Amino acid sequence: MNRNGYTLHRPASRWEDGMLCGNGTVGVIVMGEPERERLILSHEQLFVPMNRHERPIEMGGRLPDIRRLIAEGQEDEAADLPVELFRQSHGGAYDLLWTDPFFPAVELTIRTRMPDIAASGGVDDYARSLDYANGEAVVGFRLEGRSCERRVFISRPDSVCVVRLNTENTPADYELSLGLPQITQEGRDFYTECFGMEPVFITHPQAYADAAVCICEFGGTGSGYAEFATITSGDGKAVAGDGTLSIHSTGPVRVLLSLIPVEEIHSFSAQEEIARLRALPAEYNELLLRHESVHKERYTRIDLRLDSDSHDLRTPEEAETGTASRGIGASRSDMGGSDESLWSEARASAEAPPAFLEKMFHAGRYETLSSCGEWPPNLQGVWAGSHNVPWCSDYTQDGNLPTVISGLLPSGDFESLLSYFDYQESMLDHYRENSRALYGCRGIHIPTRSSSTGYDIHFSPEYPMTFWTAGAAWASHFYYDYWLYTGDDAFFRDRALPFMREAALFYEDFLIEDVDGRWLFSPSYSPENTPLGRSNSTALNATMDIAAAKELLHHLITDCRTLEIEDDSLSKWTQMLAKMPDYRINADGALTEWASPLYEDRYDHRHASHLYMLYADIPEEIRRDPILYAACEQAYRLKRELKKNEQGTMSFGLVQTGMAAAHLRDAEMVEAMLQSMALNNYYVTFASSHDYGPTLFNADISGGVPALMLEAIAQASPRTDGHSVICGYEIRLLPAIPKSMRSGQVTGLRLRGGFSLDMTWQSGQVTDYRIHNPLERDYEVQ
Repeated sequence: MNRNGYTLHRPASRWEDGMLCGNGTVGVIVMGEPERERLILSHEQLFVPMNRHERPIEMGGRLPDIRRLIAEGQEDEAADLPVELFRQSHGGAYDLLWTDPFFPAVELTIRTRMPDIAASGGVDDYARSLDYANGEAVVGFRLEGRSCERRVFISRPDSVCVVRLNTENTPADYELSLGLPQITQEGRDFYTECFGMEPVFITHPQAYADAAVCICEFGGTGSGYAEFATITSGDGKAVAGDGTLSIHSTGPVRVLLSLIPVEEIHSFSAQEEIARLRALPAEYNELLLRHESVHKERYTRIDLRLDSDSHDLRTPEEAETGTASRGIGASRSDMGGSDESLWSEARASAEAPPAFLEKMFHAGRYETLSSCGEWPPNLQGVWAGSHNVPWCSDYTQDGNLPTVISGLLPSGDFESLLSYFDYQESMLDHYRENSRALYGCRGIHIPTRSSSTGYDIHFSPEYPMTFWTAGAAWASHFYYDYWLYTGDDAFFRDRALPFMREAALFYEDFLIEDVDGRWLFSPSYSPENTPLGRSNSTALNATMDIAAAKELLHHLITDCRTLEIEDDSLSKWTQMLAKMPDYRINADGALTEWASPLYEDRYDHRHASHLYMLYADIPEEIRRDPILYAACEQAYRLKRELKKNEQGTMSFGLVQTGMAAAHLRDAEMVEAMLQSMALNNYYVTFASSHDYGPTLFNADISGGVPALMLEAIAQASPRTDGHSVICGYEIRLLPAIPKSMRSGQVTGLRLRGGFSLDMTWQSGQVTDYRIHNPLERDYEVQ
């Protein structure tokens, strides 16, 4: 079994089990059906424009009324006020507005027929495999004794999906159909439920000498996208029709697929893209090597092996050659077969072995890398197999998006995190409008949900999400961490500081003083949780809101004092930080979700938002306060013990809890979270899901689980002097190593301070390590 990939012996029965390839911008799902292959493509910036013209309500003028209602204990009335404002601006009606939904843009169907076989049937030696190191999917089988093979990848340098079709020494007819995936009844129900209508897709198929083109318009908008397919063969001539291509060949056939957004459909010409495709190298292997030189270099920057007695997961033949055996017509025994058994046996035994966790790590890194392009992964990465996309497969910024990108820095994939910054900065004008309209404030306000726009339009009386104010501060954390990991001072000055300054500017206008002269967060919202006995989430002083604002100000002060910049703002930020409310501990000895005695904690909930301050590190105020330290532990232990109704929902909440436990050195809880996800949230392809089952294809923990595993192996924190200047780093080895990871080896693990760690350990004890220190920082090892 290839440890950097998998092999399965049946086609995908549902799109969620398909093979995933991507270059960050375009994703393809390869279903692996023998005689009628289906490739389903999506583009990271293509969302159906259902609510693109909606804008945030003008709530800022009513903010004093909202605050008064909350102060009087009328949280229901406070939550109803934004709904009433919506009705006033929408003719008296209220409908929950959703973000523009992600969708499957293209389906290519490939039919294979061998003329000298009278009738199809008798598929033998079927295998499909995916190689994480180069992103190539392969389908191989025998049809009436004749070997057939398909290879697929999406090239980063050439921005094209490349397909190679081959029947070994046998003539074959290939028929390709290019078009839109069918909208099933579930898809129609989704659009009707979320938007009150179905979208209109107007297609304009075109045909050229060796290319099929389909231009699709989002009805009535004038915008849309274009899909292209070209086909070449050494001895065959392609015949093109409207959205179809056919060819007869005795040798390999190469297909190129391209998918691009189009702003003005009616003035768009396909000639330029067709010419670009025709100019690409004719050889499949040359295109693969060009892609591999980029993809593999980033994928192999880090390596993790668990359990020295069994970490080489390859077959003996693979171990001898150093590669997986995946040639045309390879038999079942040649291509392994233990991936299915690894998955099924772990679930049957109720304990995932180290080999399973290692596969989760590599699969997650591959999936995240493959869905980071110009924008970061959405809820489904960059893949959609149907129009029925849960939560519109948008960018859910109050938990999902931060989770999926959380493993990029420690794995050394700094380029992928730039996609997150690029997306956030592309939405800055929308975030500024949110701040002005909703709160009458300067600066930026990031919504809980965004997609093709960044406007805050999604809220309800039960979940008044416009009251969540931690989004920009949380996004600022990744800017700060990028600087710590890379030491890129120019990045901090040019990109991080301007963004973080606008996030802080919002708080300058938003925060008000309570009777004790401390800041009051009103309104406040802890994502999707409701105080016990209440009917909605409206509150004061959500712990997450406080923690995110404190972290932002602390990071600004530390950054600027270390780099000796922003002198005029330092005193202002220092004064703001000094007035932050204290965290609270309840009668159960647990950190409360709201730092107010007015609200009682609800432990049976999927989020762990009040542990925000422990997601990435352990702050000094918790490290030095044993009572607060114990209260944080008690908070997640009670949540785990008392979560009943929401058991099995929302896997990224388990990552949140695991990260908090890792920073509190609680290896037992880290193990519990990893095992829970391993046994319940992975498809047989090791793609991840949102809920137990697995159900609801979701990319969150594909990034979150590798982050959690790496945080259990090693952590690094900056240490400051009395003037908040970074003067060195503390590196902690094996701070919370769980039972299923007690022996292993890691190379290329990146740490704050620009460090890189190579380390081996046995039975929970470090046996050897080397720390690379290219930035020549001071550090100490614990």
